[in-house]
Amino acid sequence: MTAGEARVVVAQTVPEFGAVERNRERTVEIVRDHANADLVVLPELATSGYVFESTDEVESMAESRDGDTARAWSTVAEETGTWIVGGVPERADDGYYNSAFVVSPDGLEGVYRKVHRWNEEEYWFEAGERLPIFETPFGRLGVQICNDQWFPEATVAQARDGADLIAVPTNWVPNPTVADGSRPGGWTIGVHHAVAHANANRVFIACADRAGTERDVPFEGQSVVVDPNGLPLAGPAPIEGECVLEADCDLSRARNKSLTPRDDALGDRRPDVYER
Repeated sequence: MTAGEARVVVAQTVPEFGAVERNRERTVEIVRDHANADLVVLPELATSGYVFESTDEVESMAESRDGDTARAWSTVAEETGTWIVGGVPERADDGYYNSAFVVSPDGLEGVYRKVHRWNEEEYWFEAGERLPIFETPFGRLGVQICNDQWFPEATVAQARDGADLIAVPTNWVPNPTVADGSRPGGWTIGVHHAVAHANANRVFIACADRAGTERDVPFEGQSVVVDPNGLPLAGPAPIEGECVLEADCDLSRARNKSLTPRDDALGDRRPDVYER
């Protein structure tokens, strides 16, 4: 499949914890308001909120692949001709997952399950086992969720499998290793990861973060779309408040991995050395 021009939207929302219907409806409104987009990326756990305190809470908000959110997003995707990637607590036969539904105008295309859980997520969610690539009319789409970005191997694996664009539903929190809560260079660490991984692997990365404070946990905002040179095409968004950003991305640029006539972002990797 060839890669072409794609209008990519990242939607930074402020979900209300537990208000699944309200949060879902807001995501549908955003997609409908940006019907000119090829892809809309929504935050991690966009329907539920993030700071769970019990399995009962997860159970009360989790949805299956044929649940209300999958149906609502499929309907608005069909209406607008838009693809959607958004975070949902997924109910499955073997437990619960921090997942992203990938929806096209034809319906649910698949589900990505977060591979690298963060902190207390290990109490509530099982870990995903795959890094799938989805074929779209505009190019090859990879998905990661938040903490997956902290593991460079994930982006390398998706780039090697042909991803042109990686959509990242996320819920960034302040960097716990920075005692004063400062943001190096003014950016949350997640933006630095997106910039570095996009540049190192010559891919587009679109991060949709949330904003606001939930159960005393502040979130970082700063949603962003980054090009294969590691340059923000849109954003970072403000730290506070809802914000929707658009970027026109020529995804064919991600097919060229040449940094110079003698350097190749993937071809020059030395896994034989790294694994010693």
